[in-house]
Amino acid sequence: MDYFLLKQIGTISIPKEKEHNQEEPSVRIMENISSLEKFDYLAEEALFSDRVKLLLEQYLIEEDWRPCTFIEPKKQEQKTFWFLPPLACTPDNVVFASNGIPCSVTINEEAFARKSSGIFYIPNPKGTPFVIVHMSIAESILRRGFCGLGFNRLSTDT
Repeated sequence: MDYFLLKQIGTISIPKEKEHNQEEPSVRIMENISSLEKFDYLAEEALFSDRVKLLLEQYLIEEDWRPCTFIEPKKQEQKTFWFLPPLACTPDNVVFASNGIPCSVTINEEAFARKSSGIFYIPNPKGTPFVIVHMSIAESILRRGFCGLGFNRLSTDT
């Protein structure tokens, strides 16, 4: 099976959430909200645009997505992204390169067939979390021409 590390192409600074409550929507004041138009994925907090969320909902059926709304009061504009929901299935093993980025994953094919959505969330205590997707999901994303995201292929052991 082929898996890919989802990565953000380009940089953007987004305001941090002041109080972290996993169940409540996040609302953040931001200047130059139009800069978010270049991104459908914000790696810093694994946030997805409405467009990507609609696709991922096909793989994450009946999951609760928490919104993160960026507001620019002066222009009375807003843009909503969505936190990746908590995922029950994780890879059996993740190998990290010396730079701290995942380079290999081990997936149990039997477990994958029964319960995996093909999307994995790997927390990172040192910063940006990692999102790993199956090749079928990566292909779906690429076909739709989403902005500001790319993929790094991971070696896999099954």
